[in-house]
Amino acid sequence: MNSASIAFDTNTSFAQLFEASPVRRIQIPLIQRDYAQGRPGEEVERIRERFLDALYQAVTVDGAGIKLDFIYGDQVGDAFHPLDGQQRLTTLFLLHWYLAWRADVPLDSQTWTHFTYDTRDSARMFCERLVKVVRPGQADIRNAGGLSGWLRDQPWYFYTWEHDPTIQAMLMMLDALHARFGDCGEDGCRAAWARLVDAEHPAIGFYLLPIPAEQTASDLYIKMNSRGKPLTEFENFKAQFIESLKAASHPEARVSDFAFKVDTAWSDILWRYRGDDHLIDDEFMRYFRFIAELHAWVGGVAFDAKTRLEDLAASVYAQDLRKATPHLEFLFQSFDIWQGEDIRAWFEARMTATPGGPSVPLLLFNAFGQAPRNESPVDLFAACCRSYGAPGWTFAHSLLLYATLLHRIHKTPDFPCRLRRLRNLIEASLGGEIRADKMPDLLADVKAVVVDHKLTGIAALNQAQVANEAEKTALLDREPTLADALHGLEDHDLLRGRLTAFDLDPAQSASVFQSRAQAFQVLFNHPDLWKELTGALLALGDYSRQWDRWNGYRMAAFGAASEPLPWRYVFGGGQPNLVVPLMALLDRVAHSSGNIPACLATLQQEFLRDCEVRQPDQYLDWRYYFVKYPAMREGASGRYAIKNSGYGACMLDKTRMSSFYRDPYLYAMWELSGVGDDPISKQWPWFYGYETESRRMALKASGLKIECVDQGWQLSDIPADPVQLAALNQVFAQYGIQNNLCPVRQAGEVDSEDRIALGAGLLKALVQAKL
Repeated sequence: MNSASIAFDTNTSFAQLFEASPVRRIQIPLIQRDYAQGRPGEEVERIRERFLDALYQAVTVDGAGIKLDFIYGDQVGDAFHPLDGQQRLTTLFLLHWYLAWRADVPLDSQTWTHFTYDTRDSARMFCERLVKVVRPGQADIRNAGGLSGWLRDQPWYFYTWEHDPTIQAMLMMLDALHARFGDCGEDGCRAAWARLVDAEHPAIGFYLLPIPAEQTASDLYIKMNSRGKPLTEFENFKAQFIESLKAASHPEARVSDFAFKVDTAWSDILWRYRGDDHLIDDEFMRYFRFIAELHAWVGGVAFDAKTRLEDLAASVYAQDLRKATPHLEFLFQSFDIWQGEDIRAWFEARMTATPGGPSVPLLLFNAFGQAPRNESPVDLFAACCRSYGAPGWTFAHSLLLYATLLHRIHKTPDFPCRLRRLRNLIEASLGGEIRADKMPDLLADVKAVVVDHKLTGIAALNQAQVANEAEKTALLDREPTLADALHGLEDHDLLRGRLTAFDLDPAQSASVFQSRAQAFQVLFNHPDLWKELTGALLALGDYSRQWDRWNGYRMAAFGAASEPLPWRYVFGGGQPNLVVPLMALLDRVAHSSGNIPACLATLQQEFLRDCEVRQPDQYLDWRYYFVKYPAMREGASGRYAIKNSGYGACMLDKTRMSSFYRDPYLYAMWELSGVGDDPISKQWPWFYGYETESRRMALKASGLKIECVDQGWQLSDIPADPVQLAALNQVFAQYGIQNNLCPVRQAGEVDSEDRIALGAGLLKALVQAKL
């Protein structure tokens, strides 16, 4: 390198680059790609037209002139090797050739004609022949069908050049130049040429930068061009974005900083995320869009997934300078904060996707699940670069990454505590509060939590969880020693930060809270206990998360025998009726001497005994049956549609009524009877339809049907066969059945007799009677 020979770090022009230094040639080195600004394609044509419009305006008499982006390069002997700027230099070379032809300027003395390509011998030869060709007249161009057609007709033009992408792109650019300047008369072209090569105030200039001394030309080229395929989307975007910043009157130094950092420091940050093809183009664009969309939400700029990034960036950073200036500053900071950082190590020191203890790193329940095997699921920066805008990336990820940026930019203290609180709030808000239309308020909430470290004023995140976070803070302020126990509960997969089911009264004994936390971990870390656990909890009270239906039924969620998701739903409801039964259960387990199955069984037995010995009548409500008969708690979803009386129910395996389900009363009665499947018609025990529709068990031999109703067991479809009818009448007499109803004894519309046992005996008698 001989950088002292060239006046680097200065403004120059294409012609001046040859005249004011020992540079005698511009060589596009072998490492460079093909010329692309002349390629076909709708997007390329649109960019080319805009670029040529800018060049045309610059060289016209009234034009203001333009400064193009930085051009990086190295001097090797008397040749300048551009490492970034190849596309612009090639277009400038063609523009000089075209205007010199139109202005009738001899080329023999023009030093800028020493421009060539080393990428292919054919491209090098074409450039050499182009500057030596006897230039045509306008009639020649018309007769040949265009400028490129005339060049193709020259004897020195090889047919094989039709397959050289650089030559074909140059020909297309020459046609585009002719189309743009075609109406410019002879005098106009001479004036344009004069402005183009003006020694003091050239119409088109650029800033020349040397390559950093510590990097080789090839290494720098790979990094600077790892964004680019020919005329990449990023190159187009970068040029337009810089122009929009200039048009918005951002300080020239800030615009220059952007152009410089994109190709140097910020490329270094993204370099570790390159693919095997050494491209970082897409990664850069995704991260940039993430930042731009944050600012669009904050600034009230309307957009959607189809909004072009160029348009979005212009709206956010180049309109309303009062808002755009801080947004642009945040954009710079969002890249700068990662310089020199081992980003993956930084995230993994603070976040994890693997359950462990309550200490840092913080467990993320919604870590990025689609991370490649060689990347960390908690490296949100990498995930954003890889997948922003793809289905795997969610608004929750955006909020967490935004929180990370705020922390690093503002250097907020106690980030693990603030991140934990935010994680809890986000988890509690995943039921519908986190969506696009609420992102402006959600981002404000994130800032309140991370930067301001406050809960007041949070409006978009789940309000029940906001209150819960305040309660936890009050508890820890009084008893800091409970932090590990409380955080351990927050990190439990069934709770995920939500402790609305717990007594968080600061006045409680620290030992009580710790023993309850430990009991919860033991109970709910063993799914084999959950079926009996639902019975024990119901024995202590109706803890279900429920909501009314419009038809005399209510939906109730109790948790399931083996699936965690139903329990997560129950604990996430914030229902006050859960706290007392759960705390009572945990207290009993904490004092159970370790025999938890016996403890759960004892709780159920005590409840059943209390129901059965109540005077003057037994009190057998729906809870009695659900506790006594485990078959009634087998629903995989843990959800039930329960009649207001309690004696009609649907036991769902799925979460919606639009699926097959069982009737828990019929199911428990059938199981207790021991008659098996053979006497029952097909499709048993499944039903389908609204909960208000009748659910009847059909007997195969007679067609007789049995249904659980509030007053007992209703029979229908009485057989007409005399033999069967005679047998049925005997059963009717045995069970006191009148009007086809087998009644259960009740006091005040509450059973005082076990309807399941009664029905099981009736079913067994009917089967024995061959009905």
